Amino acid sequence: MTAKFKDLEQLLLVESECGNEREFAEYCAKLLEKYTGPENISIDRLHNVIAYIGDRTKKKIMLTAHQDELSLIVTGITDEGFLNVYRVGGVDRRTLASAEVTVAGVDGIICSTPPHLAKPGQANKVPDYKDIYIDLGLKADEVKKLVKIGDRVRIKAPVTELLNGRFASKALDNKLCCFAILTALKKLKKLIDHKELDCCIVVLFASEEEVGSRGAAVGTYGIEPDEALVLDVTFAKQADAPGHGLGEGAVIEFSSFFDRKLMKAVDKAAKENNIKHQYEATGAAYGTDADTVSYIGNGVKTGLISIPIRYMHTPVEVGDMEDVESAANILAAYIRTYETGVED
Repeated sequence: MTAKFKDLEQLLLVESECGNEREFAEYCAKLLEKYTGPENISIDRLHNVIAYIGDRTKKKIMLTAHQDELSLIVTGITDEGFLNVYRVGGVDRRTLASAEVTVAGVDGIICSTPPHLAKPGQANKVPDYKDIYIDLGLKADEVKKLVKIGDRVRIKAPVTELLNGRFASKALDNKLCCFAILTALKKLKKLIDHKELDCCIVVLFASEEEVGSRGAAVGTYGIEPDEALVLDVTFAKQADAPGHGLGEGAVIEFSSFFDRKLMKAVDKAAKENNIKHQYEATGAAYGTDADTVSYIGNGVKTGLISIPIRYMHTPVEVGDMEDVESAANILAAYIRTYETGVED
């Protein structure tokens, strides 16, 4: 197996709150230097990472995953020194009470009302954002010196290695897919180094997906790819909800939004290489960057490959390395169809 937990752990420990992805972008840009020169790698004004691997005059195949993660933003400071906050992206409010956070480099916790003190009928209700506060353990004047309106709130959560190739962490949505693309490049390194691919791979690690696919739109417009394969997470079956099998392989998606010929070619590559995979089909949008990428410029032939995870949009999302390996293998198998001398 090419995908290693320690490599994934290092990636997950680099912060990338939505709209403030620069630290993560710089980290990924450095990793991409294994596959192309630094002159072919850039970080744009929205913190998108763009890397051209191969001859830019050839067919451009874009591999993209969004790099941003959920966070909160400071919207006010009370007279007592508590912070008011609001979500950046689809944060699950049910997971916030008692969570550990970092604001402007200061550790704190999200306040939780003891059940003994809850108002009648409120004990089992999820509070609205107007009733969610952060406690930094400091006096109001100290808080106001350290924290400003608009500062980002990072939710603290460990990266935990579970048994049987599984792991738990925040931000598997969607750093797990960034990792899968990096793993695919590792599998293709020999062909890349020997210039034996009749295409140009363009990697786009896109920003701000959680607030409307803004990075993907800007990045795709500048790249003008001929094809795009988008990677994102999807729902895995869990005790209380349906979904795809965890550890049963990446999901090849079919939709009216996606290019059928491209997805059939991806499916064929997976089958011919005996790569474990699953399927999903819908007639509607998926709510991923793939929906946006497909209609940028004059239109892009777009497809979607998904990696199942449990407990999406919580600090304890659970994934399986078998599914990462499957996604990376599918990407690599499709790109290998452009190996010099290989016939369709």
